[in-house]
Amino acid sequence: MPTSRSALKVHSDQAGALATLSMGLEAELRALGADRRPVVFACIGTDRSTGDALGPLVGQRLRRLGHTEDEVVGTLEDPLHALNLAERLRPRMRERPRPLIVAVDAALGTLPSVGSVRVRRGGLRTGEGVGKDLPQIGELAVAGTVNVRAGLMDAQVLQCTRLFMVQTLSELIASACWWSLRTIRREAAAAAEPEPRAGGATTGFEAVA
Repeated sequence: MPTSRSALKVHSDQAGALATLSMGLEAELRALGADRRPVVFACIGTDRSTGDALGPLVGQRLRRLGHTEDEVVGTLEDPLHALNLAERLRPRMRERPRPLIVAVDAALGTLPSVGSVRVRRGGLRTGEGVGKDLPQIGELAVAGTVNVRAGLMDAQVLQCTRLFMVQTLSELIASACWWSLRTIRREAAAAAEPEPRAGGATTGFEAVA
């Protein structure tokens, strides 16, 4: 469960959901220094439960969009879950400069919130809803609400969640993560380029002539 005073909440059905989520993520990533720190997406979950496959699906999509293995921890092929969470993330936390870890996970909530994505500063305490005591992860949390909370039946609810909902949210989250970080990196790269010298501008045709 993410911990923060405020959060951005975007429903997948609302008009402009991708743009709203992308801009919200971009603002949070900038505030946390993504223009000068490595960013790692910790995509938590397992493909053995439909609802809990949100994180691995996001990770898989991010890899296909061009993010490297160092930038994405948790895919369908190599899931990040309760049994390997500490083992795989602790070494990353010791890296210098310390990476900005964005935790992505499925969530359960009220009926009106199903299909929504929340972005919050602070860590994500994953597994709380199904009785797991796992360490808090990340500086930014992205949680997609895939189904309704049902107390002691939460684990069963996750297993019975519609794949359509999980797939819809995973595509929305992955696309927004990719777009926001790409924008930040392109602007940082442009700012780092040296100013062209006076009189040194070319049209680009000289090399062809």
